[in-house]
Amino acid sequence: MKRRTLLGSLALGAGAGLGLPRAARAEAGEARRSPRVLQQLENEHLRFRLFDDASAEIVERNSGALWRMGRVALQEDGPIDVGHVWLRQERSIVEQYPGRFRGRAEGDAARFTLVGRLDREMGTFACRFRLEGPWLELRLLEVGGSLQSLVFPPPIESESLVVPRDVGQWIRKPLASRFFWALGGHLNMRWVGGLRGERGWLCVFDEGHADAGVLATGLAVSPAWRRSLGTWSGPRGVRYRLTTGGYVGLAKAYRAWASERGLIRTLAEKADRHPDLRHLFGGRQLSVVQAETRHAADAEDHLRPVTGEDLATDGQVRAGVTHPEAARILEEARGLGMKNGLFLVRGWIRGGYDESHPDVWPPEPSLGTEEELRALCRRPGEIVVGLHDNYQDIYAQSPSFPRGVIRTASGELMAGGYWAGGQSYILNSRDGLAYARRNWALIAGLGPRAFFTDTTSAAQLYESWEDGNRLTRAQDEGYRADLLRFLGEQGCLVGSEEGADFAVPHVDWFENRHRRLAGQSVPLWPLVFHDAALCLRYSDPAGFAADSGASGRGGPHWLADLLWGYLLAFGWVSGRREWEAMKAGFRSTFHVDAWHARVATAELTSHRYLTEDGEVEETRFSNGAAVAVNFSGEERRADGLTLPAHGYVFRD
Repeated sequence: MKRRTLLGSLALGAGAGLGLPRAARAEAGEARRSPRVLQQLENEHLRFRLFDDASAEIVERNSGALWRMGRVALQEDGPIDVGHVWLRQERSIVEQYPGRFRGRAEGDAARFTLVGRLDREMGTFACRFRLEGPWLELRLLEVGGSLQSLVFPPPIESESLVVPRDVGQWIRKPLASRFFWALGGHLNMRWVGGLRGERGWLCVFDEGHADAGVLATGLAVSPAWRRSLGTWSGPRGVRYRLTTGGYVGLAKAYRAWASERGLIRTLAEKADRHPDLRHLFGGRQLSVVQAETRHAADAEDHLRPVTGEDLATDGQVRAGVTHPEAARILEEARGLGMKNGLFLVRGWIRGGYDESHPDVWPPEPSLGTEEELRALCRRPGEIVVGLHDNYQDIYAQSPSFPRGVIRTASGELMAGGYWAGGQSYILNSRDGLAYARRNWALIAGLGPRAFFTDTTSAAQLYESWEDGNRLTRAQDEGYRADLLRFLGEQGCLVGSEEGADFAVPHVDWFENRHRRLAGQSVPLWPLVFHDAALCLRYSDPAGFAADSGASGRGGPHWLADLLWGYLLAFGWVSGRREWEAMKAGFRSTFHVDAWHARVATAELTSHRYLTEDGEVEETRFSNGAAVAVNFSGEERRADGLTLPAHGYVFRD
């Protein structure tokens, strides 16, 4: 008999009575053998039965496919979110317990008691299931105040999981650890799914998603709910739909749902409003980092020896790319073959990169005059010049500090990461929007054609307990959307970091870290949003060389950009040395731009692995364009094609 892990058994409800004291196991086993039906629902699409132990059956009527929901859901001992800037994803077995449920009917609803260790009653909650066309809808109606968090309903038994993390994750081997992934920050779309062959189930968080996430372990995943500012106020709910077509079918079912709710505004529509966007189709991004302030304390704070150079340059601004030098680099890029795209200027603010957010004005004077920066920003033509800024972070040296900083439940300022400006703190997004409006009155005079607001769509959603300025996670998302909308209303193209579905209607391009892992990565994000927002990926410039895969890294960086139809991005230029080292790769990769010109505004319609090891993949787009890519270091034959090592074939 194959060995089963304890985690898998608990998550899927196998092994009746596991985790209960011996005296309770007989009773638990009896309940497992003969649960009582609490609710039965049926329409032309689905049949659904809910039992008093919270297990359930979902049957697709036209195919007869049966999906079973277990009776155990792992629960947290505490609130999950303890107020840190980055919520810990990996969870420990000692802070969780296998939750079981005892239910009774209450009219058309059900009330469950959550049972924990040693048969202890942890709290109660009421919920209602109903059918709406092909959807099974669950609403939490009431959650008892004694529950600090709740994982419900239990997981659906599946052969694999499909999770919108990174570019997309297909989990076919059981997760060895336990994870909580929040919607926003960890998951870039508000859904999760599972597969059994080509058939699947999709779970969409359509109410209360800002306070939700998923708890995953083994091959099991469940919706997980958090309180909002210490209470269970506000609606919370998910809806399930059965699908075909594997992970592509799941992504397309979510795309249809997202489109109905206004989360998809196509690039073609956006370009009608901001014609400069068309200059990014078939272009590339080149970034310069102009300046940075040196702090001797940085070395000490990172436990590195403080050198004489650190002391000699303490507090000085290093100006690596002045405004005239940035203009020269831009002209040299044109000479190398860059006809159109985005030239993004970072570190132009007072003190250089990160140093003074949100009090960025005036521009760093050591870089040149304000008129020189204005001339750079207003440069006409098909290469669009944009500026970088940030309205999530603030630093202690900023004059506005600590006005608007998030307060945790204990009253402490929420500390963020330690960046170029030193220790950052996190702004309440309500105040971030106010700072952006204040600053724009000054920045507008520079005339940027594009504006990148860092971390707005990347960071998890926050709540703030500041008296008179409280903020829920749902409000946090709303104010971030307002910030992106405000910038777009100023006539700029708008970019932000990482993808988040709430931001898509307001953002023209996302900078992200989407990585390819053979046999694990599936392009869920572009399957949903490729024609709604441009994507590019941060990279090491060395990864653009044609032979960069010789060390086994899967080939040059741009191979995945070809596969997913992404805009090519080049590493940040902080001085002449970096730019000179980048030129060879810059000059040799315009075939990627040409491909992007063909597919930039098309929907990504399919993805396939063409070999069992996942090293050869194919994508197809709605305009008929298709590409097969070989990421292995040897020639491969697949699907009637011969692909060279680290090579590709266009199939249309």
